[in-house]
Amino acid sequence: MRRGFCNHCSFKKTNKMEKLIEKRYEETHATKGLRYGIIEVTSQCQCLCPGCYMVTSHSLNKGKMSLNQAVKVLDLCRDYLGRELETMDILGGDPLLWPPLKDYIQILIKRGILPWVFTNMLAITPQMAKWLRERKVQITGKLNVSPDNDSSLSLQAKMLGKSPRLAKKMFQAINIFIEAGYREPLFRLQNLIRRENIDFAPEYYRWCLENKIGTDLELMGSGEKISSDYWRIAPRPLEITVMISKIQTVRQKFGLAEAEVLMPHVFGSCPFFDKGLYFALNGSIRACSNSSILLANVKDFEPIKKAYESELICNRLKLAQEAVGEPCHTCSKWEKCRGGCRATSEGTGDYRSGYPLCPVPYLS
Repeated sequence: MRRGFCNHCSFKKTNKMEKLIEKRYEETHATKGLRYGIIEVTSQCQCLCPGCYMVTSHSLNKGKMSLNQAVKVLDLCRDYLGRELETMDILGGDPLLWPPLKDYIQILIKRGILPWVFTNMLAITPQMAKWLRERKVQITGKLNVSPDNDSSLSLQAKMLGKSPRLAKKMFQAINIFIEAGYREPLFRLQNLIRRENIDFAPEYYRWCLENKIGTDLELMGSGEKISSDYWRIAPRPLEITVMISKIQTVRQKFGLAEAEVLMPHVFGSCPFFDKGLYFALNGSIRACSNSSILLANVKDFEPIKKAYESELICNRLKLAQEAVGEPCHTCSKWEKCRGGCRATSEGTGDYRSGYPLCPVPYLS
């Protein structure tokens, strides 16, 4: 047995924690309370993805957390809750470029918190992939096209803000994870849907099914005031409807049942509606990665209490279907979907607004 790794008891704990992933995107409104964290550990990144807030704010490659700062976030949450968080999503930049990543993952596992790494995968090595797989660390990578389609390479490069050479390296990184034994549900690839890549989504979905990799189709969020610039990039509900229909056809060809449509992950709701907090590199605390509203700072007195009991979170907690706007007001999926991406709806200027990208009214 490797020192510091797992014994039989910790293995059972890991299996139990893995089940969190199956339900996290399908929980009902009835399950309340802070449970999930998102931590931005570094601004280091090899990409220049258009629309990334680190790119637009010129904060890319300008700092990283210390291990002590990252652990302090865990301690603050535990002090407020009287228990540990259930999961911690580790973001950047690219967390694979964060020197204390292994140490932090070990700490999370020891404290019974499921680590979930979100990465562009470019820095992965076979040794690191093997290390992560041995510890059953959840991985979500990036993919907007099918690697089998050579003509889509330039689009993937455009969505990374880099060259086709780097896009090809990202495709190769997927194979490193596969060769280390990563498959669904431990490994999934996130496809952030924009108008320019929406037509490639069914082919991406097919490729993931063929390779036994999980999918995460997420519609473009916005925590800023929604303007014409947003709608220039984000797909319209009818476009999303066409995409969903084609993906359901792909599922049928694989002998799979039709997937339930939930927003904003197309086939999954947002677990951070009222159950999570986002901890940024500068110490600020927000409701989620899409929301731009500052709730507190880790240097504040009782910052988790201040953030989780803020007006924004309280508005989300008390939001009822009777008060929310259409199309959510009359939707039968409310208890599961809870109004899609609330940061985007809040960007309309009214926290009670319905989700503006929802395609459900157009689905037959």
